[in-house]
Amino acid sequence: MEKALKILSTVFLLIGLVFTALGTGLTLAIREPVLLAFAAVGILFFFIGVGMLASLSRTRRLRRWLDDNGRTIQADILGVQFDTRVRVNGRCPLVLQCQARNPADGKVYVFDSDSLWFDPTPYLDGRTTMPVLVDPDNYHRYQVLTEGILPEKG
Repeated sequence: MEKALKILSTVFLLIGLVFTALGTGLTLAIREPVLLAFAAVGILFFFIGVGMLASLSRTRRLRRWLDDNGRTIQADILGVQFDTRVRVNGRCPLVLQCQARNPADGKVYVFDSDSLWFDPTPYLDGRTTMPVLVDPDNYHRYQVLTEGILPEKG
């Protein structure tokens, strides 16, 4: 999924650069200010691409930080749910939901795994908990560790 988002954001960046360059160049060459709308669309595409790349970069940085500074906890598995916020080719991915209580503040937190495009239930082998890497100071920064437990999609 990360690879697809990287490709999509690169496409948006390139389209944005081309539209901006063409719109600006044609406006200067023909002296027709209406062509600046073409450049404006290019700028919009460019910033969408930049935003997508920034989001991917932020996610990678968070995961690296969690690898270095995070604490692994065991969270109870709640079940597998459809992530209806995302839809690809008419299908919604699945997420593995877990919950754990933070001993520091006594609150219960729900953790969602990354998107899964297959049902992970048969691969859990009766597990009742999943390892979750959390920021000890902020349980909203986490990663459900499915590597080694769930197979990669082929």
